Amino acid sequence: MLKITQQRAISILLVITAVLSLLLIGSYFMNEKKIAYVDSMKIYNGYVGIKQAKIEFEKEVEFYKSRTDTLTARAKITILKLEKARDNKTEYTKLSDSVQFYKGQLNNYQSSMNESLKQKESQLTQKAMLKLNSFLKEYGNSQGYDMILIANPSGTIAFAKDSFDITEDVLKAANEKF
Repeated sequence: MLKITQQRAISILLVITAVLSLLLIGSYFMNEKKIAYVDSMKIYNGYVGIKQAKIEFEKEVEFYKSRTDTLTARAKITILKLEKARDNKTEYTKLSDSVQFYKGQLNNYQSSMNESLKQKESQLTQKAMLKLNSFLKEYGNSQGYDMILIANPSGTIAFAKDSFDITEDVLKAANEKF
């Protein structure tokens, strides 16, 4: 019985996908379809919706950071009191417990904050990307394109003439509409 490793199966699927993609793109060219591409990184970094999402996210980060700073300050104050109370065992024990409490509270808050921030960043980015994708469909239809491809750093488009790159036009139109 022939065993196919997972890596080999993935390689085979990638080759099949590439061939089918080339056939699909080739059939569009043979029918003289209007095709273009946009550079995903330029769109992502230049789109006003993404920039605003980043600004909103930074505000969230600052809010959480200020809360973390408050909890950290409480712990530091208690640590200073703890150092002064070394001679008073009862007070020292009480303050030591408080320090542990603040440290635990801070760790819990930071964990919760990190998860919350990941979700918030994802939501903000997704919202902006959905708006951009909707715009790309609208733009493609209004400009008579049959297909707009996305070029990304991983090389989904191995080669295309610069005349197929409509990134700047799309970015300008998307930002004007935003």
